[in-house]
Amino acid sequence: MKAKVLLSTAVIFAGALSAGTASAQHIFDGNIFWGNVDDCRGGSGSVACDHVAAFLNNDRGTDPGLADPIYQPGDFPIQDPDFRASAAGIANGVNDAAIKPSDLVQYFTGDDCFNCGTCDLDYLEDVCYRGALDPVSQEEWYAGWTNHNFDGTGRTDLDISNLIVVDSDIVGNETWTFGAGDGNGYLLRGRVGVPAGATLNIEAGVRIFGEKATTGYLVVERGGSLNISGTAAAPVIFTSDQLNGEQARQDWGGVVLHGRSIANCADCIGGASCESEGGAGDFCGNDDCDNKGTIRYARVEYAGIDIGENNELNAWTFNAVGCETVLEYLQSHMAWDDSFEWFGGKAQGKYWIATGGRDDNFDWQMGFRGALQFAIAQQYDDVGDSGIEADNNEFDFDAPCRSNPIIANFTFIGNNNGGSGIRLRRGTDAQVVNGILVNWDSSGGLRIDDAETLARGLNPAPAINECIATNVDDFEIESGLTVQTWPNPVVDKASFQFQLPKAGNASLTVFDANGRLVDTVVEGNLSAGQHSIDWNAPAAAGTYYYQLRTEDGQMTGRLVSVE
Repeated sequence: MKAKVLLSTAVIFAGALSAGTASAQHIFDGNIFWGNVDDCRGGSGSVACDHVAAFLNNDRGTDPGLADPIYQPGDFPIQDPDFRASAAGIANGVNDAAIKPSDLVQYFTGDDCFNCGTCDLDYLEDVCYRGALDPVSQEEWYAGWTNHNFDGTGRTDLDISNLIVVDSDIVGNETWTFGAGDGNGYLLRGRVGVPAGATLNIEAGVRIFGEKATTGYLVVERGGSLNISGTAAAPVIFTSDQLNGEQARQDWGGVVLHGRSIANCADCIGGASCESEGGAGDFCGNDDCDNKGTIRYARVEYAGIDIGENNELNAWTFNAVGCETVLEYLQSHMAWDDSFEWFGGKAQGKYWIATGGRDDNFDWQMGFRGALQFAIAQQYDDVGDSGIEADNNEFDFDAPCRSNPIIANFTFIGNNNGGSGIRLRRGTDAQVVNGILVNWDSSGGLRIDDAETLARGLNPAPAINECIATNVDDFEIESGLTVQTWPNPVVDKASFQFQLPKAGNASLTVFDANGRLVDTVVEGNLSAGQHSIDWNAPAAAGTYYYQLRTEDGQMTGRLVSVE
């Protein structure tokens, strides 16, 4: 669902900008498709599948070995999902190729929009895995501070008695503390603003309740700041004021941040403004570096509400938020409209999780050019749309300052009941790498619509993160069995390096993309320890798969041969 944004009859940008001048193109590489009814589909023929096939490091039909990611109806009222991939599988960069997210920076700045320049270079991490979680360390960064309860049944962390009512704008520098004045939290009554010049600081463990009767919600205006200092042990919780067991989507409004970054819904550079959905206020400007504050370990529950057709409040809304804003460890749970939505801007985030949303999990439009790394989306079986729904400008598909974010290292779990894993449309560009797309239905793991979305084509394949060049001991899995190959891609000769935890019979074989045996590299009784064997690649360029089998297990990986 898209918010209604007011536009002039013609959007004119200051400077020598014109529609259709963007140099950026799509990259869609290093992504894993598994368990989808249809991996790729588009309103423009087979173009989505063309995008998947255009890059050598996308995988279709190989199980990444996620532990327990899919919602089952019997899990309610409480569920404890596990999104970790197998260390022995293709999500591990030692076993298969991962893309270097930092290599994408050169593509997503574009030439049709002013850019901040100082926030583009050092935020993305070049990790040696695909998906939102490291399959080697198995660290669950979402554990402990997130909520997965459907309606609040059995919860003991909320007390709606003796709340401090907030029904007017913040003045000056205000701090909300846990247990302030013997209160159990703060109640947002109607629209509560943080205006220009004001700062709201929220300490760890604070509970903020949106009043259902008045559609309470929080808006941080242009020039206002929000600092949330949650921790994994004591996150800041924005939630419903309804009784436990009666909490539901659209109980209250959500959190809205208005920034002074650039959006393409108005002549923001020239001083005009865009109008936010839900009557939340105005946003945008000419400062992509705009800083709204530091927000860590915070979750928004049971939020979002329909004000009218195409006019909704989301759980988290980032309107033209700039790239110096810190947005890390955020959850949206049981949102009515979108879980996270960007309207323009250049915001950057890490460690975001969307669970149980009714509409899209991550949604962008109006010239969003930021970045998100380490993201999870999990749909429940009752409702849900796309993992990502992405537009440039719904009124002008070729509007300059074109949407073109980087999305890296994500795990999106569908419900096979509607929506696409990723839907690119209405002229957006995107750089999407190192993702896992599981359980999406016939709308497609990837869907691409509209000619304007396709007009700029594809970028050359980005650099591969050379995980295989690292000492094998750094990636040793629990069983002690490891295998890697170098170089990858290979021109004529590769070297297989593998570690056996104990002596015994072992075989290393290579298959083509159709599963036909190409070569048996080694077979026999091998000693424990590290082995290195050179192998002559086939003359035919293409994708090949290798498999190391021992008495204790097996590992597989992919090798790309190029001319």
